[in-house]
Amino acid sequence: MATDARKSALLNIDMDLLRTFVTVAELNGVTRAADRLGRSQPAISLQLQRLESLVGTALFHRNRQGLLLTETGQMLRGYAERILGLNDEAVAQIVAHKTDGTIRVGLPNDYAVSLLPESLGRFSDAHLDSALTVSCALSTELLAGLDTGAYDLVVAMTGELPNRPAVQIWQEELAWVGQAGLATDSEKPMPLIVYPEGCIYRERMIRALNNAGRPWRMVFASPSLSSLVAAAKSGLGLTVLSRRTVPAGLAALPANAGLPALDPVWVGLYRSSNLPPAAQRLVDFLKASFEPVVAPPSTRTTKPVRRRRA
Repeated sequence: MATDARKSALLNIDMDLLRTFVTVAELNGVTRAADRLGRSQPAISLQLQRLESLVGTALFHRNRQGLLLTETGQMLRGYAERILGLNDEAVAQIVAHKTDGTIRVGLPNDYAVSLLPESLGRFSDAHLDSALTVSCALSTELLAGLDTGAYDLVVAMTGELPNRPAVQIWQEELAWVGQAGLATDSEKPMPLIVYPEGCIYRERMIRALNNAGRPWRMVFASPSLSSLVAAAKSGLGLTVLSRRTVPAGLAALPANAGLPALDPVWVGLYRSSNLPPAAQRLVDFLKASFEPVVAPPSTRTTKPVRRRRA
């Protein structure tokens, strides 16, 4: 008996045999089952024989009225329908997951930390069949990654109005950021806390200081926003961020602090040309997070540009 139990535990019934069996039982005939399954009658009969040989007992009584299930056949049909149902459900879920899949998003550091986590979290909660992978990098790297297929969506900043198609474009005002009430001495080089070379914030702050004839020196550089924030909170120097991403514990220094004005930056939401359906839903979701300032370059008119209010 132990040997029989081990054999039954190792018995695997082919899914195709079960589907043929259930179809024959449902339609009460080999001919009708063959038509539905797109196979020949001999092929269907052979599959039934293989299944009966596999389970070691007859599954049908054959008479003039057709095929009637035996007691074992009736029991197997219940299990077979459940097995096929689970199989079909699993396949449907896999297909849906492949259709949606992983959405690769690229964001500037301050957007990823300050602006979009809540929006991305709401999207994930509403689309459980989609997975988000978010990477942070300089905008030049994000746009290059979009061109090479590394991202599905990116939010990127440029110094000038970009000439590439975008889902949405707007302007962001920049601010000098440091400890609240921090005094600056115009006679001494201004200590700067910066992102690596290639960052638009870094370019903006240096250009503003040079145009104003203010001396400066770099005291801290890091690709990590948290590191820049920690350095600024310690009073090591000043940095520049989008005005609406200034983190808690730091302040956007006012105009009367004697600092030169900063030119705004252009920000765009860009998508790949081959966007999966789930990513398109994320595009629509993110558009609601930003008020459009001007139309994308491919559709903009000659109307005056409105500056975004912080």
